[in-house]
Amino acid sequence: MRLISSVSSWLHTTRARLTLLFGGTAVATGLVVGLVADELLTRQLTDLSGQSLMNSGRPIALALAQGMQEREREIALLSHLPMLTQGAGYAPQLQAHLEQIRQSYPFYSWIGVTDTQGVVQVATGNLLQGQNVSQRPWFGAGGQGPYVGDAHDAVLLDKLLRAPGSQVPLRFMDYASPVRGQDSVFKGVVAAHVNWAWVQDIIRRSSPAAPLSSGLEVILVNKDGVINTEGAVEQPRSALPILPDPGAFRVMSWGDTSRQPYLTAVVPVRAQTATDLGWLLVTRQPPEMALQPISRMHTLLALLLGLMAALLAGLAYGVARRFSQPVERLADAARQVQVTGQVDALDFEMKTVEFQHLRSALQNMAQGLLEGRAALQSANAELEQRVAERTVALHQSEQRYLSILEDQTEIICRFDASNRMTFVNEAFCRMFDLHRNEVVGRVWAPMVHPDDLPLVTKALHGVSPVQPLAVVENRVVAGDGTIRWCQFSNRALFDDDGQLVEWQSVGRDVTERRQLEAELAKASEQFQDLYDHAPCGYYALDRQGKYVHLNLLTLQWLGLPREEVIGKLGPADFFDDEGRALFAQNFPVFLETGKIGPVEFNLIGRGSGVRRVSVSSTAILDAQGDYVMSRSIMYDVSELHAARQQLHTLNLEQQAMLDNDLIGIAKVKDRVIVWRNPALERIFGYAPGTLQGRTTEEMYVDQEDFLAFGRDAYAVLASGQHYRQQRRMRRVTGEMVWIDVNGVLLEGQGESLWLMQDITAMKQYQEQVEHIAFHDGLTHLPNRLLLADRLSQAFALCDRTQTQAAVCYLDLNGFKPINDRYGHDMGDEVLKITARRLLEQVRGNDTAARIGGDEFVLVLTAVKDPAEVDQALRRVMAAIEQPIDLGEGRVVSVSAAVGTALYPRDGTTTFELLRAADQAMYADKGHVSAERSL
Repeated sequence: MRLISSVSSWLHTTRARLTLLFGGTAVATGLVVGLVADELLTRQLTDLSGQSLMNSGRPIALALAQGMQEREREIALLSHLPMLTQGAGYAPQLQAHLEQIRQSYPFYSWIGVTDTQGVVQVATGNLLQGQNVSQRPWFGAGGQGPYVGDAHDAVLLDKLLRAPGSQVPLRFMDYASPVRGQDSVFKGVVAAHVNWAWVQDIIRRSSPAAPLSSGLEVILVNKDGVINTEGAVEQPRSALPILPDPGAFRVMSWGDTSRQPYLTAVVPVRAQTATDLGWLLVTRQPPEMALQPISRMHTLLALLLGLMAALLAGLAYGVARRFSQPVERLADAARQVQVTGQVDALDFEMKTVEFQHLRSALQNMAQGLLEGRAALQSANAELEQRVAERTVALHQSEQRYLSILEDQTEIICRFDASNRMTFVNEAFCRMFDLHRNEVVGRVWAPMVHPDDLPLVTKALHGVSPVQPLAVVENRVVAGDGTIRWCQFSNRALFDDDGQLVEWQSVGRDVTERRQLEAELAKASEQFQDLYDHAPCGYYALDRQGKYVHLNLLTLQWLGLPREEVIGKLGPADFFDDEGRALFAQNFPVFLETGKIGPVEFNLIGRGSGVRRVSVSSTAILDAQGDYVMSRSIMYDVSELHAARQQLHTLNLEQQAMLDNDLIGIAKVKDRVIVWRNPALERIFGYAPGTLQGRTTEEMYVDQEDFLAFGRDAYAVLASGQHYRQQRRMRRVTGEMVWIDVNGVLLEGQGESLWLMQDITAMKQYQEQVEHIAFHDGLTHLPNRLLLADRLSQAFALCDRTQTQAAVCYLDLNGFKPINDRYGHDMGDEVLKITARRLLEQVRGNDTAARIGGDEFVLVLTAVKDPAEVDQALRRVMAAIEQPIDLGEGRVVSVSAAVGTALYPRDGTTTFELLRAADQAMYADKGHVSAERSL
């Protein structure tokens, strides 16, 4: 008890209070600074962790999208092969060609072609051949156009293709495209089933290193839910929690039994395919792993704050001791004067002038007090009588004052300089569900929300006798536990010496107002988001035609930061000469009429090229009708403008064609020409007027061709249908030409009308299109289809000459960072330069092909010694690793991992050799990675 009493006494000393004041202020300041720094660093590290998680998912989503696009493109190109489109049926060599395609891509499970009724005519492995698949979704959708189907269970092929003893059902993705004959008539559907394992292969190859050690999980979600490794729906979409928006991240619980929270990021799989599957790639990671740096930072910051608090407390005690010693000495002397009644106890020296003056003043004051004690005692009786009278009057006044305060609906309270409550009204008690006796004498701090306590304390510390009022809006904890917003007018009451005596605080509940303000701010933010991210440009112009407001899309089109545009530039600064003249002509009209548009201009952004835009504007006027600013909207109509230009050109060409009689027209009766236009004679090389009355037989290749056409065409016309066919015919000179023949029967006249157009040039162009179908669109190297054909030729050559062929599988190293840093355009440029270097290093009878992404295949023929392959690859690798100048000072370089397989040593089929070369390439890629890490 003595210790407690001693400590309590010490706490009431000046030294203790100075120590607590200085130390508490310093420690509180340090804690506030530390907590603010901790909050800022925590937010920044959380954002960095979320962005890192997003960056882990983007390459996987891009690889999945590219894979779907490549398969869709392969099947679409396959549907245009001549062996599919020519003739009534399908070419005999189609079976072998489909087998080569299936072997060229390890995840093709089945490729087949149906007729118009859905009966499989040709298929790899002869699987399902002759069976009707018209009820399958891919047949119905594939007959209308290119189709991509989501993962599903194998229905007909499961028991044929599942591995013996396997309990896992097969699941496929479908790719289909319609097959049309040369006359554009629907012949059937070509389709392919791709094993779901391709998705897991891409995720494995594109995922960051050591994902399991970091707790990173990659989840694929489609419209049905979470898809597992076998392609089945593991968790339905309805059972999933609400995921972040695509392109965003947050910490969330997944609702499983463990209630484990995860830092979750969502990346959309945007495949430019005919069918949008709506895939989402979800990456998630436990917060203790994703946010591990934050935990370490919290520990370090807590240690630093503890050390700082201890140092500041010691420093505060030393300062307080220095200040309190003179006061303590004076206090001891004053007690002696009180006990002895002698002022000699104050007769001693002080070190500072101020305290010396204070000692003298106390000495004189004590002398005066002693002399005045007698006078005070005599006056005390009279004073007590007067105080008693005044007390009664004061009590009556206080009762009137209290009745007024109790009737108020506002919260009213009073508290002293030590923040202890001295009065509260009934409204205060109702708010906090407390009795007046439970409040009076307590400090007010626990009733304030902890987060707002520093704000209130700071505001109260800022008052002075000159400015005694402090108005604060802060949260309080009501009696029912709810958080309420209140506005308090705190008035400080000072004595004549300027010392704070008491506070009077009047508050009112402003929760509803704050809620309305929050809703208004949210609505404003939503409108701003709609404004900035609208699919069109919004902006406003002042009277001088300068921008005063514009949304983000307009800034992107202009290609400049906002501070370089607002008030400095206008639309005319981004138009071509014609656009500036048109703007100068229309803007004064707009200022006068208040409305204009739509008007089209060519907008030239800084570094973003030229786009055609359509502008419409209305004026915003003030109360006096004077112009304030414009309300302008701008649409990108580049595609529409290009289409109009093309349509205009097409109309001119069509008119020119009609004016020049490019289409031959003939009226025929009993297969004799009874009328013709000059274009028909020009097409077939006859002199003007010489075809009239002549039989059409001399226009056909031979008599058999003439008779066959008559049997086919006139049977169709007799049924009331149009007849159309592209066929070879003969000019008067004997030269063969391709003619598009279109005929219709003229009812009641026994005549038929025929339109004939020379399409020889179009046929030549079709041959060029077929060339495009077998070559990569970016690098112009052979694609996977042509590679399969070249490999077959190389194998046959090796068998005849008793030599070997080398299949070299190359995968570029360092390409992905270039693509991520400089963009896809620069990545495409690197791929084109690499392809050109490959062509320069191989012989004329060798093949360099691109099979997708940054993967290439070299086919080296007539190899007698494997050492020749090593020598050739050294040349190729040296060429690939040469620096690549992308312009503007951007110089990059790539290398390649290579795997080689020899025919017939490592395999005798395309699939076996490509698989062996691919495996060797991955082994080489791991060796290169190991060397770099060392």
